[in-house]
Amino acid sequence: MSSETKTKFDSIKTLSDKYLLNTYNRYPVAFQYGVGEMIFDQDNKGYIDFLAGIAVSNLGHGEADLIEAIRNQMDKIFHSSNLYYSEEQAKLAEVIIENSIPGKVFLCNSGTEANEAAFKLMRRHGVNQNIDKPVILALHSSFHGRTLSAMSMTGNESVRNGFGELAADIHFVEANNEDSLIQAFEQYGGSIAGIIMELIIGEGGVIPLSQSFVNLARKLTEETNSLLVFDEIQTGMGRTGKMFCFENYGMYPDAFTLAKALGSGFPMGALVVSKEYESVLEKGMHGSTFGGNHLACVAAYETFKIILSRNLLDHVATISEQMFLRLKQMMESTGKIKEVRGRGLHIGVELFTESRPVVEECLKRGLVVNSTAGKVIRIIPPLILSIEKATEGLDILESVLKEMK
Repeated sequence: MSSETKTKFDSIKTLSDKYLLNTYNRYPVAFQYGVGEMIFDQDNKGYIDFLAGIAVSNLGHGEADLIEAIRNQMDKIFHSSNLYYSEEQAKLAEVIIENSIPGKVFLCNSGTEANEAAFKLMRRHGVNQNIDKPVILALHSSFHGRTLSAMSMTGNESVRNGFGELAADIHFVEANNEDSLIQAFEQYGGSIAGIIMELIIGEGGVIPLSQSFVNLARKLTEETNSLLVFDEIQTGMGRTGKMFCFENYGMYPDAFTLAKALGSGFPMGALVVSKEYESVLEKGMHGSTFGGNHLACVAAYETFKIILSRNLLDHVATISEQMFLRLKQMMESTGKIKEVRGRGLHIGVELFTESRPVVEECLKRGLVVNSTAGKVIRIIPPLILSIEKATEGLDILESVLKEMK
């Protein structure tokens, strides 16, 4: 890092420390632009991006068609509000439904807002069933957001602690523990309004749910007339080699949430509700000032077009196979890896030791990866990742692991 750039980075850090709330444990770098699967800092040093802005930049950086679509819309209108109809909203909702489940869409700005909407959907469904205190089930180690209701459905105590009493009547079951799931349905019986789950628990360590566990959840919700809701905020938009992760399980949810890669970095979220339950939330029951504004809808619609028109889903499957093979070889070559798990390009590498020092060293050597759940390295690169950059990035990771004590 040059002295001039160091001064520039230091000024950015100083300004940030002075004016931004200290709610993030940031790494010592500031990125200024990206190209494809590469991202560059203030010194124009390039980094292979195995993080994609935490599963957001699925199309990589600087995607020309996306930029052109956003630029064209910027010449027209940004925002007019949900008091009026919007062609951009209608087209986006159509492409979401045509590629997922028959039903309707609510548009918002983020993942936590999408899950807030899902919370209200489940609660309202329970009220409609004349349940006095509707119960919502969620999974231990899960993450659904940081607003009150989303945080209340999050099974990670470090996220929940320190804020006093949270939303009532939310109870947790162990992921992939069928006895725990059965017990919860037996205990709360006819009071259950719904269950929300990530099909791959992300922040909790990249833990895929088993087919049998998801099948059981579907069976129990059908028997109790409760809602099965999937949080597809990280796993959606092609991340697992399917447009939505639930396609890998061969079943439809009653509702699912989207955000992150939906807008390719433009703030965008959605709750998708199946046809059977699309009338649960009536006029005036929910809303969003900025949700579904013209600009965000164009970004999301173009994202769908690009994924569907470029065979990116097949590409994800190919690159994923190569990366899983290499990572399992690294288990032998390094002796530092306990387990490799995940699906598609949502990969968790569990170490025998803490993962953050590995992530910090990778960053120094030009690889951006993520540390989660203490000992897990999370690899969630852009879907456009080439085999060359995949290999180069894994070379860096392997060298760091071999040298770590």
